[in-house]
Amino acid sequence: MRTVLIVSIAVTMFASVTLSAAETFCFTVVADPHCADAATKGIEAYGSGVDRFLKTIKTMEAMPAEDKPDFIVLLGDVHPDALKPRIAEVTIPVHATPGNHESSAAKRVLLRSLFPADFKVNEKPSDYYSFVHKGVRFIAMCDAGAGGDHIGHLCSEVTEPPGQCEWIEGELRAMEPLKVVFAHIPAEPDGQDRDMHLSRNDSRWFNALVKETQPLAAFFGHLHHPTSSYTVGRTQVFQVRSCCWNFEKAPIGFLHCRVKDGELRTREILTGEYAETR
Repeated sequence: MRTVLIVSIAVTMFASVTLSAAETFCFTVVADPHCADAATKGIEAYGSGVDRFLKTIKTMEAMPAEDKPDFIVLLGDVHPDALKPRIAEVTIPVHATPGNHESSAAKRVLLRSLFPADFKVNEKPSDYYSFVHKGVRFIAMCDAGAGGDHIGHLCSEVTEPPGQCEWIEGELRAMEPLKVVFAHIPAEPDGQDRDMHLSRNDSRWFNALVKETQPLAAFFGHLHHPTSSYTVGRTQVFQVRSCCWNFEKAPIGFLHCRVKDGELRTREILTGEYAETR
């Protein structure tokens, strides 16, 4: 099998969201790299989980200058123990969030150590954080609870420090007019009790806050399905496919985002396909 190169990428335009004035820049959204995973049947040619993640970065490096991302938003299930020996090969800045595979205190500490510029609130260690880039506030939530639970929680005994919900409220009301939220486990769009999503009450609280504060966009991973999007109020919400593996042999890939001329434009870039689907 051959590797899917930048020239043969499949592209789908998902959204064009109007913004107030902001500097032009690009960023990418990468979900569920599962760096410790072995080669997967049907896509063995792309190597292990960490190989697939690093090849995703190589695809970004090969982009034209106007498309290259300023940074990567990494949506959890990183497997930091497997990424650590090869972190020097990560050539693009990364802003990560914990997944349910980083559900122990020890794995959270290791994840923070790989990305020391982040994971701080008031200069103290934190599993959630924010940063501002060219006028846009990016808000990294931690919604993976203890024990690897596939149901998301905004409050958990392993999430440090306590008080994340109040912090999120403050971040979404901060002075920057443009805000992007990202986390691992998606809110349930209708606030229902549903596996693989935030818990029922957390989903309802989050959706109500999003409708009130109207962030530009929210990005989630966790589902291992082809990328999809929907709106909560005026906010575009994306559930992003994994760059490592997806159910029903769906291709692997990532999301490319551009802020330009008052708009956020997104397109999906596929980096690998299962042999049977070619």
